[in-house]
Amino acid sequence: MESRWSLSDDERVTLASALDALLPPDSNGSFPPPSTTGLIDDFILMRVPDGPDAGGWTPYPYVDAGELKHTLLALAQMERDLGSMTAALEAFEQAIPLAFLSLWRLAVYGYYSRPETIAAIARDLAPAYHGAPLPLGYAHAMASWDPTDPLQMPRNPRGTYIPTDHIQRVDLSVLPKEWRGE
Repeated sequence: MESRWSLSDDERVTLASALDALLPPDSNGSFPPPSTTGLIDDFILMRVPDGPDAGGWTPYPYVDAGELKHTLLALAQMERDLGSMTAALEAFEQAIPLAFLSLWRLAVYGYYSRPETIAAIARDLAPAYHGAPLPLGYAHAMASWDPTDPLQMPRNPRGTYIPTDHIQRVDLSVLPKEWRGE
């Protein structure tokens, strides 16, 4: 899939700086800076629609290419005025919270979808983690079912299963009117 819109060099520098300020690298350097992960080209440009009438489902409310470019222009000016991207992001969050939230969602959703980030999570934090989608859940990291284990197979089973086609509506007419909202 190819994006129908692009960023200027200045917009790209501002976005990379904003992403790195929103998700700074860890102290031991095992998680990559967002700007080095392909987040801009492989995630943001692919998922942010090029305009409000792009049609179809919009995964990130309140942001399209024009809105994102407007955000980047404002952040670049704030960074020049305040001296750092972190200060610019703080001011931007106070001034335009919905636009900030959209940028933050793009950064977080995108960063944690990158193969480099998934590898860092698996290496440093959760060896069983394999990223989304999780069609098998964590089956590869869980022990097999053991019917002799009393925690997995209680001696006195509780609960029952009722097949869907045996479910019947409860007669609410026997309840007092005030409980039924009448």
